[in-house]
Amino acid sequence: MRVVVGLSVDQQPEPLAQELRARGASHVRGPAPSLPGVLIADFPEGDLASKVKEVAELPGVRYAEPDELQTIA
Repeated sequence: MRVVVGLSVDQQPEPLAQELRARGASHVRGPAPSLPGVLIADFPEGDLASKVKEVAELPGVRYAEPDELQTIA
């Protein structure tokens, strides 16, 4: 399952990417030039709603939401 993670204004991407990996993300991409304040994190299958809530509560996260184009709930 894939989660889109918006970074807070002053959040550097790499420390947050490391935290996402520590919480089970198998792969973290971004930020991309077209989406400078966004990371995409791939997690193993599980409870999508609880994973999105967990990620949204991390320091430095402005928002977290399922990647609707890639995730089937």
